[in-house]
Amino acid sequence: MKKILIPILGMTLLTFFNSCSDEFLDVNENVNQQYADQTSPKDRLAAAEHEVYRTYSTTMNRFGNLMMNAWGGNVYFYASPYGDEFKMRADTQFYDEIWDNLYLGVANYQSIIDNPRAASFPHHVAIAKIMKAYYMQMIVDLYNDVPYSQAFKGQVLKNPKYDKGKDVYKGLLAELDQAKVLIAQTPQNSTFALAAAEDPIFKATSADMSNWTKMANTVRLKMLVRLSKITDPEVISWRNAELQAMSSLTSNAANFITADVRIDPGYNTGAASQRNPFYQAYGRVDIDVNDLNPTWRQTFASDHIIKTLTGQTPLTAGVIDGRIQRLFIGQALSAPSQAIGSYKGQVQGALQEAGAEEGDFAMLGLFMLYNSSSATTPGYVLTLSEVRFLQAEAALVYPTTMLFNAQTSFNDGITQSFTTFGSAAGPAYLAAIAAKPGMGWAATTNKIEAIQYQKWIALTHINPTETFISYNKTGFPQLPMPLGAFYPRRPNRLMYAQSEYISNTANVPNPSIDDMYSVNQYSPFWMK
Repeated sequence: MKKILIPILGMTLLTFFNSCSDEFLDVNENVNQQYADQTSPKDRLAAAEHEVYRTYSTTMNRFGNLMMNAWGGNVYFYASPYGDEFKMRADTQFYDEIWDNLYLGVANYQSIIDNPRAASFPHHVAIAKIMKAYYMQMIVDLYNDVPYSQAFKGQVLKNPKYDKGKDVYKGLLAELDQAKVLIAQTPQNSTFALAAAEDPIFKATSADMSNWTKMANTVRLKMLVRLSKITDPEVISWRNAELQAMSSLTSNAANFITADVRIDPGYNTGAASQRNPFYQAYGRVDIDVNDLNPTWRQTFASDHIIKTLTGQTPLTAGVIDGRIQRLFIGQALSAPSQAIGSYKGQVQGALQEAGAEEGDFAMLGLFMLYNSSSATTPGYVLTLSEVRFLQAEAALVYPTTMLFNAQTSFNDGITQSFTTFGSAAGPAYLAAIAAKPGMGWAATTNKIEAIQYQKWIALTHINPTETFISYNKTGFPQLPMPLGAFYPRRPNRLMYAQSEYISNTANVPNPSIDDMYSVNQYSPFWMK
């Protein structure tokens, strides 16, 4: 993987989307600040939304699915597929592109916030602040202390300090407050108004910013739920104040996201950069050569998730999960099949099985991956099922302030997951798990266990890094480690990227690799 050995956090990034064309323009470093200052937020928003989604849907999808034992490697065609992931040795080059590219993506939003004419574009800035909070929370959850207050200053400050994770969270909550104030403002005239074509996520306009208000509320809820186990008195104090302030909103789920949040800047098959990036990275057909995509071929379903979804584990015994027929496809290279008996997974880190061959194993399936038409379909930024599981967890961990109905939210999370994956088997599945501890609501003593299990399945192929973060908080779902892993557990966080040790040496903390695997001063602050 090509490394970005430049002071990422200290540069301003200019990315823009030509709304009058079907072409996406490349992300470019801003070497001319005067030119950047002359670029309107109207020219920047669409590209900002798309470019950070590219990392979210590709690199972070791969990371999360491998960490959460959903994907395996095709050892029948490749020598050592996903070898680094199965070793789970989180050094400075292990998924350092997550750090590099998320910061580059957030820099695009910050360029809108810092634009000299930002005050004239309240709704563009509001969206930028909401999405900055959405992605910056992920950065804190994966790294803890990070540059924030001095980040994105360009040539003015190329070596930003690291802020404590708890202070970044507090700052992001304040930015969400600012975003809601901006949403309530009216642009001076149509010149500064948000147009639907400028917002690939909600197609919102200045006349209707309601979905962005719901998104702000949802991001805030997600941050507060993450803090449910915090022991720091300072954080507890401002967290409780935040909970009380938003309590009234939780009496009505309609104040939060009520449908899958998808992004569609006009994906088309004209060029690789114009396709849905998730399909371009992992889809079955390489459109340019009309042949199998090597990355799709490299990826098998894991043995654990196949046995889980087909009722072959102690937890799921006897329950067939209909989502398997959308997530994976059996015997994909020989005789593609959706029959339950055709699904065979690969143990993470295992070598070839005697007598087995490549075509025996399940591969990435019909949901957004198998048919080339998915190259032009909208991508998923946040699903309603994730939001419903979030609301169920909120009701459990904050029973006096969060007024959601936990069981209703949980069951709807499952129903919405089946809908998102395009399966009609949701009602039958809900009936089948009703008496299954760890899967169904009533039968499970520790409701968090059931929520996290269902969240794991629901976010496979969509947002598995969120599942990884939730796993580190809750310990669920229970997953086997890959064979040959260097450590007996998954890392609690990622190591800072190599680029930071080169370009921001004086400020970057210096934990050891071993520090990634225990709860210590470097762990995400909400774990302590």
